[in-house]
Amino acid sequence: MSIERLVSISQRYGKDPEYVLLGGGNTSLKKDGILYVKASGHALSDIQAGGFAALDLEALDQIWKRKYPDDDDQREAAVLEDLMACRLAEETKRPSVEALLHAILPFRYVVHLHPALVNGLTCSQEGEAATARLFPHALWIELVKPGFILAKTVRDRLGSHAKRTGSDASVIFLENHGVFVGAETVDQIDALYAVIMKNLRAALVREVDTASVSYDTKEVAAIFATLEKVSGEPISFHTNAEIMRLVSDEESFASVASSFTPDHIVYAGFKPLWVDKAAAVEAEYQHFLRTYAEAPKVICVAGFGAFSVTEKPMPLFLDTVAIAAYSESFGGPKFMSEEMIAFIRTWEVEQYRAQVAAK
Repeated sequence: MSIERLVSISQRYGKDPEYVLLGGGNTSLKKDGILYVKASGHALSDIQAGGFAALDLEALDQIWKRKYPDDDDQREAAVLEDLMACRLAEETKRPSVEALLHAILPFRYVVHLHPALVNGLTCSQEGEAATARLFPHALWIELVKPGFILAKTVRDRLGSHAKRTGSDASVIFLENHGVFVGAETVDQIDALYAVIMKNLRAALVREVDTASVSYDTKEVAAIFATLEKVSGEPISFHTNAEIMRLVSDEESFASVASSFTPDHIVYAGFKPLWVDKAAAVEAEYQHFLRTYAEAPKVICVAGFGAFSVTEKPMPLFLDTVAIAAYSESFGGPKFMSEEMIAFIRTWEVEQYRAQVAAK
């Protein structure tokens, strides 16, 4: 019955765009010494029991007794190998990279999501202070490298948090990432998320302005044609009052000019392309491609709005827009560091996830 409950809560949150976009987030269940955690390549919205990888919890605990290389690539490759070895004998699926973190949390159910409202807090200048004020019993984790380093950091902090608060950390906010929520029942998970979202919404100074705006349809059509020619892909376009404010000039655009979380890098690229004149779209696209050895996935044109190469990057860019607006309630936006962005872009785990997302 527990697996059915895990499937149900996963699908419910996965189908709600307020909580999950595309492949973001993962869920897990601990039962009879086994960790059932979402496998890579499975979406929460339609996941079934077969979409969870089964790992031996005792074997996962042995990972903490091993010493890994300091080099990022060597360490993560070794940890991934050990993680895969923790799967039950008949298991073939690749577990979520955050399986180790799920394993160490002392709760039957764990639901990890990246809601824009939550990330308005975690991707803000005053995120840690605001978390302490709004959620005094929650654990805050500063920006650290995902995978083993993140799991180790949380593991190291759990004991001190329990001493400070008198309880296990059922809510963990991760800077520039999202939130982990753990509990013994699905109803308790729901109750914790309800409190999180209620408290955050009450703290907002404003909502995202999604009002419709007018634009020159002929000019937009011309930009479409240019981008389709240079990218060889279909183009998507979106604009509203919030986006038009952001693309009014380069200074305003700075609020969405980089990456807030790993998901934004995977699905929408590590940064959008800013174009200050419609006539310069092709030249700026080619310059971006030469400079970064990859094409932009999102192109923002002054006075018009956001264009994306295929439809998939657009939801994550709109998520970026929402996070930027929500972050104003907590001191303004705070992007991932350039070092962390570079790590994510070259990390095998995220390259694998990007390949799966592209299919």
